[in-house]
Amino acid sequence: MTWLSETMEVDGVKLGVRQHGDGAPVVILYGDQLDKPAPPFDDAMAKHFRAVVPSLPGVNQSELPSWVDTMEDLAFLGLDLLEILDAGPVDVVGHGFGGWVAAEMAVRAHQQIRRLALIDSVGIKVSAPTVRDVQDVYVYTVQEVAELAWHDPAAAKALRWPGMEGVEGKELLTLLRNRQSVLKFAWRPFMYNPKLMRRLARVRVPTHVFWGESDRVVTPDYGRALQQAIPGAGFTAIPGAGHYPHWEQPKALAQAVTTFLES
Repeated sequence: MTWLSETMEVDGVKLGVRQHGDGAPVVILYGDQLDKPAPPFDDAMAKHFRAVVPSLPGVNQSELPSWVDTMEDLAFLGLDLLEILDAGPVDVVGHGFGGWVAAEMAVRAHQQIRRLALIDSVGIKVSAPTVRDVQDVYVYTVQEVAELAWHDPAAAKALRWPGMEGVEGKELLTLLRNRQSVLKFAWRPFMYNPKLMRRLARVRVPTHVFWGESDRVVTPDYGRALQQAIPGAGFTAIPGAGHYPHWEQPKALAQAVTTFLES
């Protein structure tokens, strides 16, 4: 499946964007993942929608100007991107850190979002201050990450990761830059906004939370807490998937997300 890669300027920031498919646009947000190869989930979504997949500032080919330094900046850039698409309210799908960005967008300007799908997302604090809600996968070995993040650790080879055999040169440098860029926004505190849990009551759009049943990076209990904080949100567990259901169970996830977006 051929994707169109282009650069879109959003509020003066040049973002790398992948697009494919026809019909209503669906914006899919990820964190520090490479844009190549594309997750098979994206291909599945492009069969039903015009899938628009921007890389966040500092990730892949996207710029990271000095003035973009808070999660709020990312949220407003995301909302500005929806305006540029000029398609009315747009469906937004976010995974992990990208799901956090999507949630921050929704609490600020729900008029620009039609429906919101969150997949194994971070961004809230559920437990006590001394209890870790999100595993710090950046300090683990490749094998440890595979055991935490995947239902089937052998399938972890599908996602490129620093320290993995064969990941070197330009690919390694891009991965490290992507990681550094995301951690600029998510280091202190680690992977959450202390105010977001309370603000989620402001979400006014139909929302559904999707979670890999075997996710040990951010557990399904965390996902349930996220769902319960959003008025009227639904929850679907994805069997046979860990933290990356868009890699492990792309067809099942795409079918579930499509059913929600078209309901």
